[in-house]
Amino acid sequence: MRMKKNEMPFRLREFLPMFDTERGSSKPGKFRRQVEGLAEFLCKQPRTVEAYCSTSEDRTISADDYWQTAVEWVKRKSRSTSEPRFIVYDDNGDQLYETQTMWQAMFLADVDGAVWGATPLRAWQRRHFTAAVGRRSRLRRLARDGIVEKHVICAVFNFDQHCLVDYQLEGVDWLSTPDEFRLHQLETFVRNVTGAAA
Repeated sequence: MRMKKNEMPFRLREFLPMFDTERGSSKPGKFRRQVEGLAEFLCKQPRTVEAYCSTSEDRTISADDYWQTAVEWVKRKSRSTSEPRFIVYDDNGDQLYETQTMWQAMFLADVDGAVWGATPLRAWQRRHFTAAVGRRSRLRRLARDGIVEKHVICAVFNFDQHCLVDYQLEGVDWLSTPDEFRLHQLETFVRNVTGAAA
């Protein structure tokens, strides 16, 4: 399964608002500012990013840049001036991120190899941890650890690397969830590899 060319512009356009160089401004030219903000983040020319976001042009963002954009989108989306509801910590117990939602905390913890916890007022939100959320989290950790290369993960699931990004995302309209059987196969392979190395 490959991502269709006409799907990517809509995905990028959902991410774009977080890259607005003057977020919250009522000045005209919002789309241009968003494109320029994403272009600066990716170290690309604005015209290149504009082509990525266009349904009429053939240029497609690389899977690696798509992943970096998605991760940065979550980081920016999680920032807030209100009291944090979830905290992400590193192995030493130092705080990495404050987030407003559980999915943001879980995503960032998986990506950074960290742990997350709820503030006392938000502990009840853990009940929203579903089997599908758990499978996406497991896939993120597999992809992050690098024991199984991305092209192997894609071969097992029969999708391309753009779809691999989609299957790791949270908080988007196009949520995809990995199949339990294939995910279990990959996890068993990792256990066998790490067990043999030990």
